[in-house]
Amino acid sequence: MPILSLFKYKIRFFYLSSRRKNSFLDKRQRFVIQTLFLTAGLLITQLIWQDVRFAMVVILGLTSFFLTAWSLTEDVKGIEWGMLFILPVFFTLSVSLFYFLLPARWFIRIIILTIFSVGTYAVLLVENIYNVAFDRSIQLLRAAHSIGLFITLIVVFLSSNIVFSLRLPFYLNFLLVGLFVFILSLQSLWSVNLDQTISPKILKYCLMVGVAVGELALVLSFWPIENATYSLLITCAYYVFIGILQLNLQGKLFYQSVKEYISVFILIILLSIVVTRWGGR
Repeated sequence: MPILSLFKYKIRFFYLSSRRKNSFLDKRQRFVIQTLFLTAGLLITQLIWQDVRFAMVVILGLTSFFLTAWSLTEDVKGIEWGMLFILPVFFTLSVSLFYFLLPARWFIRIIILTIFSVGTYAVLLVENIYNVAFDRSIQLLRAAHSIGLFITLIVVFLSSNIVFSLRLPFYLNFLLVGLFVFILSLQSLWSVNLDQTISPKILKYCLMVGVAVGELALVLSFWPIENATYSLLITCAYYVFIGILQLNLQGKLFYQSVKEYISVFILIILLSIVVTRWGGR
């Protein structure tokens, strides 16, 4: 409890001091500074010694949290201190760790750095819209939902690819995939209505999605598929569950919508079966 209180005090101190220092910078300028800083940090993780790269990724994730707090200082309050930071931190961590799986070529580095910088800036814009819409209704919220879901799907794809690349036991695949899916589901479902608290209903939905997608990861642990196929199935399952639940929270869930989502998932499963090398290599 004292540790939690100390952490809250430090966050509060950072928040108050940053508000005084940021009076000469608007949010767009802060977003650009944060994007450039994190992009430079991502490049450094590829150039430093291999034995400290993982520690650098952790530092980069923490830096993403504090820089996001600095960029969104004006109106962040209550539940926003948790929900608005999930996607920026997870996006930074997933891209940074996935970076290690790619060939160390400058052409690939430039492509990833470009994608990361654009994605980071887009994430900040989305979180800023959520931040503003938390107090009043704005027209950009629907666009923010679409972009936020798209980036979340990228995070799910990269994260599941990283987990599968580790060749862990099936129960660890279940735990890790279920955990990060549960956390990402929190923001995806909370952002629908932007409530003051996370309702038991949303928690139940997130737990359901986490367990269901985690079980899929467990089953796929015994399936002779490639990393990309594994990640695609996990991402598709997340998309189907979250899409249906978001429509339910909006009161717009109809039979035709459910049919379309399930049809997409079945199609992806059939394609995965076709491309799987069942007879071995």
